[in-house]
Amino acid sequence: MADNPGLLSNLPAQASSFIGREAEVAAVRAVVGGSRLVTLTGAGGAGKTRLGLQVAAGLLDGTRDGVWFADLAPLRDPDLVAVTVADVLGV
Repeated sequence: MADNPGLLSNLPAQASSFIGREAEVAAVRAVVGGSRLVTLTGAGGAGKTRLGLQVAAGLLDGTRDGVWFADLAPLRDPDLVAVTVADVLGV
């Protein structure tokens, strides 16, 4: 973000279509409407990241501040969460 002030997203391009899960998309969108930060939790391989990216992509046109994705999956040290998020946000 700091390198490109006009950039409003760092969402990765998706290689496949997102099909189904309308109820989950609606539920996450409802939560996002009242919060600046949303964390999806659940078992590995359940599709949390893909669901989050789908919802985030759908929000791009409705926000002036952008939509940002911080991939915390590879982190093993909880002390790195704040640093990783700050890096993504460019602060």
